[in-house]
Amino acid sequence: MSLVVRQSRFLHYNAGAFVSNGETCFVDPGILAEEIKALRHDVGAAALVFVVLTHADWDHVLGPESLPQATTVAHESYARDLDPDGIRAVLARFEEQAGVRRDAPFDPPLPALTFAKSTELELGDLELHLEHAPGHAASMLTIYEPRGADLWASDVMSDVEIPSIVDDLESYERTLGRIATLEIGTLVPGHGTPTSDRTEIRRRLDEDRSYLEQLRAAVESAVSVGSPLQETLGRCEAVALRRSEDDAITHRLNVEKVYADLGGDANPDEVGFVRAWKEAVRG
Repeated sequence: MSLVVRQSRFLHYNAGAFVSNGETCFVDPGILAEEIKALRHDVGAAALVFVVLTHADWDHVLGPESLPQATTVAHESYARDLDPDGIRAVLARFEEQAGVRRDAPFDPPLPALTFAKSTELELGDLELHLEHAPGHAASMLTIYEPRGADLWASDVMSDVEIPSIVDDLESYERTLGRIATLEIGTLVPGHGTPTSDRTEIRRRLDEDRSYLEQLRAAVESAVSVGSPLQETLGRCEAVALRRSEDDAITHRLNVEKVYADLGGDANPDEVGFVRAWKEAVRG
């Protein structure tokens, strides 16, 4: 056993662990305390050495609260990406709806170990390769274990949601381009179905890259002729990739974000996922 994956009953969210020679590294443990305990049970007596947080989104930072003995690892931009007050507000509503009782306010964790472009973690007989993977989030990272060709992809290459460009389109394109060079035997997305089907892995990668390419072309064309945002949204309706009923909302936010970033007449602080996060925090 070198890779364990446990899916939450919320958000198709995947938490997991790499295990080797009596040591384990947890990845994004959560969402619920009971699910973290179950993951602990899954790895048996293995000593918990590291907890890797793949990025600073609220659902990915919950584990270290109940795992203080481990060294928390994240990208160096994690602290800049983190919105503690916003996370507390969104988490409080989520826990209320989920029927979770909390004894003390949530204190978002800060990592003890960070890196810039890449780093390696020695875990038993394994070497985990952590790579900065911006695009969805500025602080996002991926984990690759070359012996098993296991890729923990974080919030890309899902089968239940389309790409969400919270950070930057060009960075997202580069991240997928780098992933395309890897031999992947098992793919674990942050949300969705893990798979060891290489045809399925390639399909997800190709679909995501095609979606970003079409999105860029459509928005660039609209911006080049001075189209306002609402007109651009209409022009981008033909850019189709649908994996869930929420994808129409995600696609709209992507168009808003890319439109502002490519020089369209829109305030980046008032459109896209910035707008959506502010609305989520306000409730």
